[in-house]
Amino acid sequence: MRRLKIDDIDRLFQYLQNLSDETRKRFGPHHFDRQSIIDFYINVDEHLGYVALDIDTSELIAYSIIRIGYLEHDRFRLQSYGLSLDNKTDCTFAPSVADAWQSCGVGDHLFRFICTELKGYGIQRVILWGGVQCDNEKAVNFYYKNGFRTLGHFEYHGQNMDMILENL
Repeated sequence: MRRLKIDDIDRLFQYLQNLSDETRKRFGPHHFDRQSIIDFYINVDEHLGYVALDIDTSELIAYSIIRIGYLEHDRFRLQSYGLSLDNKTDCTFAPSVADAWQSCGVGDHLFRFICTELKGYGIQRVILWGGVQCDNEKAVNFYYKNGFRTLGHFEYHGQNMDMILENL
């Protein structure tokens, strides 16, 4: 478990290309082409990438993104739940795990690693990046297991729910 490095871009590109269509459609913070990944991380103050690697093969097996603050296009919806948003103490979270490694605990370990780092940045709340699709049972269970609570539901290409982890 560690922060994404600039020399991980090719490995990350391969990881994203190897995700199943089902997993890819549920992870959308950035496009999956090489240039989009590079462009996404140009502003290192805004996006933090985290990875988990297979010890035996050094293959990337999980990838998560933290954005310090909240997504501006989600602001109105999040505020409608009564949240008072803060770009210094809130962050936005988008996790993914390689298909073969899902439900094996990798996501839990990476999330705990990320939370430890976030506390050092003074982050107090973790908000899901664009919510979670209600029919994504693995993800919904992951969030509940890790202390997230439901804020509310919204419609966007199906039913989704906003979730938050407070008191990080």
